[in-house]
Amino acid sequence: MLRIPVILALSAGLVSSAIAGDDAPKTPQFEPDVWPIVSAHCLNCHGGDEPKAGLDLRTVASMLRGGDSGPALDKADFPASLLLEKIDNGEMPPPMESKLPQEKAAILKEWIRAGAPAAHPDLVPPPVSLVHEEDRNFWAFRPLSRPEPPPIADRARVRTTVDTFLLDKLQKSSLTFASDAETLTLVRRAYLDLTGLPPSLPDVDEFLADTRSDAYGRLLDKLLASPQFGERWGRHWLDIAGYTDTVGFDQDTDNLLIAEGKWRYRDYVIAAFNDDLPYDRFITEQLAGDELVDWRNVPKFTPEIMRLLIATGYLRTARDQTTEDVGETPLNYFGVLHDTVSIVGSGLLGLTLNCAQCHNHKFDPIPQNDYYRMMAVFTPAYNPLAWRPVLPYPQSKPDRGLPDVSPAEQAIIERHNAEVDGKLKELRQKLSELKNPHETRLFEAKLATVPEPIRTDTKAAVQTAADKRSDVQKYLAEKFAAALTVKPEEVAAALSESEKAAVAALDAQVAATDAGRLKWGKIQALYDVGPPPTTHLHKRGNHESPGEEVQPGYLSVLGDPSKPTQASGSSPLGETSGRRLALARWLTEPGSRSSALLARVMVNRIWQHVFGQGLVATPENFGRGGEPPTHPELLEWLSSEFTRTGWRVKPMLKLLMTSTAYRQSSRSEPSVAAGAETIDPGNRLLSHSRLRRLEAEAIRDSLLAVSGTLDKTMGGPAVIVKAKKDGLVEVDEKANSDKNAACRRSVYLLTRRSYNLSLLTVFDQPLVQYNCPCRDVSAVPLQSLAMLNNSFVAEQAKHFARRVEGMAGLKGERPVRTAFRLALARPPTAAENEICAKLLDN
Repeated sequence: MLRIPVILALSAGLVSSAIAGDDAPKTPQFEPDVWPIVSAHCLNCHGGDEPKAGLDLRTVASMLRGGDSGPALDKADFPASLLLEKIDNGEMPPPMESKLPQEKAAILKEWIRAGAPAAHPDLVPPPVSLVHEEDRNFWAFRPLSRPEPPPIADRARVRTTVDTFLLDKLQKSSLTFASDAETLTLVRRAYLDLTGLPPSLPDVDEFLADTRSDAYGRLLDKLLASPQFGERWGRHWLDIAGYTDTVGFDQDTDNLLIAEGKWRYRDYVIAAFNDDLPYDRFITEQLAGDELVDWRNVPKFTPEIMRLLIATGYLRTARDQTTEDVGETPLNYFGVLHDTVSIVGSGLLGLTLNCAQCHNHKFDPIPQNDYYRMMAVFTPAYNPLAWRPVLPYPQSKPDRGLPDVSPAEQAIIERHNAEVDGKLKELRQKLSELKNPHETRLFEAKLATVPEPIRTDTKAAVQTAADKRSDVQKYLAEKFAAALTVKPEEVAAALSESEKAAVAALDAQVAATDAGRLKWGKIQALYDVGPPPTTHLHKRGNHESPGEEVQPGYLSVLGDPSKPTQASGSSPLGETSGRRLALARWLTEPGSRSSALLARVMVNRIWQHVFGQGLVATPENFGRGGEPPTHPELLEWLSSEFTRTGWRVKPMLKLLMTSTAYRQSSRSEPSVAAGAETIDPGNRLLSHSRLRRLEAEAIRDSLLAVSGTLDKTMGGPAVIVKAKKDGLVEVDEKANSDKNAACRRSVYLLTRRSYNLSLLTVFDQPLVQYNCPCRDVSAVPLQSLAMLNNSFVAEQAKHFARRVEGMAGLKGERPVRTAFRLALARPPTAAENEICAKLLDN
């Protein structure tokens, strides 16, 4: 019996260390020590059916066999092995791959020098987990904590808990907050941040007249409750979602492909922010609104059902080339799936999931298997085996647009329209009976002019369908069809007076009957289209090289290692897989790692839009390749506060905007200014308010607001824009029925992947490939030139001048003061007043 443990120890390659004793150094063995390292760092390139350079590192035997450069292990002289040489000089793993930690490199080197011991040199060991506890302890992947605010000796500048975390770091660097911004500066800042519009004169005067101690808090409440709040903050979310009104790659300036009703999702987002829809519910509705209600079996769509279906437009933003039959290829099908996973990954989780499409993620603990488990969540809806094109086209299967009426209502409408068609058929038959004799007589008269030998053949040619004509008939039709055509006005002239009266009466009946036809619109929703297909891992990301089958699931690093991370148990309603609802439940599960990351990413975005840069400067990348948070404890505290208060955005905004950090001036205190430039040149510690340029939409909307021409109409189809021959993109006056379309807020302008309104493009409205978690901000001469020469800007300047003249005339100091207050919410300085008054006098 005593022999059994010895045999087991020998088979595991552990006998040498057992005999030597616990205190002796243990020789690394392939299966327990080396295989996990090789799996994590080498098999992306040197594993599988087609290993790079012919070198397969899955077994010791294959290492000895080697590849194109010879054996990786030298059996005659292990310390001289090529593999050891590549590790020593840093060539393997390649520099662009994830760096091999020193302790792991040491294990590999010691193993090779010891003769590469292995219990089973010819067998591939069982798979090892590529996600470890140390990965789960990375700051972004831990469950949420709630750090205690640090003690601050001098609390004179503390207004909210936010200030304590910021002041603690500032004081440790011998810095402090700047003085409070001037009142009018703060008012204008708050208006622009929350509504994207400058305050009007009555707004400013109302605030200045409010002497209550909580006047500023009341102002924030007013702005958060305004309809313009949703338009401003909804636009931020549309960037994250990658929303455009067009479909496909959108590379043709003149070919606008617009999915009917797609704008409804934009309006849903705006309403959700105005209603302060809890963020966890907001995400759930967008991922799986269709699985929250049995919409297929209700008698009628209620407003709530409509809202839930429209919400899934979040998953309809990926580029889609299936706009015609030639685009219906597996390459395009899987392209939509990959883009959707990328949008969800960077937008909700702040992770670059697309890196794991072809191999295990190089930096983050995201195995390729996890990526395809996530992709499998979406395959029942974006089903490669039952694909629905994004737009309808002739002789196509049903497109992906969903009728905005229930299937039961749709059946009623179709029966009603069938009855209408029957009545129309009868009426048109009566019209034909009145007109046909005259048409026949007129045709025969025209036919008589054709030479008699070919008359019969010509008649047959013109009466044969074009696609069924013989070559002779095509020739005859081309030569005589135009001359033989009987025009409607010729028939009308041939009618008697009584026949004309009868035709007029029948035409009126046709028009009235046709007007009674019922129709429905479209919702660009996402929903399951048939049984879930089998999903396979794609070797090197190629759908034509399927690997092992995968089950729908989530990211292992965000899961509980003691529980499966399968997409199940969501209890969906209706005929659906429930996979997306399961994903939403997993993401928002209280206390989980996934909900912690979801909260951190959103709180960071809110901070980014309030302070100009996130606590994590890479909002799309919370992984190891991104920037660490400047104030990790503050981010944790805010994230826990966000979830504790019901995932609501408006209270979080008020908390941030009532802080001293937000209310401070953009100029540092003179006593610390020099130190701030040296210690914190990037102002990452927020010793003063950051100078920020407005986004493109806010610039254009502000021009409309101060000129007095802004049309605040909300919602509806996009305002159409067009590209002119000179390359400029402007509002298309002819294509829009609304005469004030050019004065609508920018969020309602047609949004394209390319070729957006030129004025917006100049000020960095993004080109949308997937989505835009963070906009670039540039400063280029073209921006100044646009503000001087753009025709829209010039037109608004004229309106502004007329407005100032109507309010204050054009002489003296009064119009100057009025212009400054309208544009900047403040009076001019003495120098500004003098310069402008002289300009007007001249």
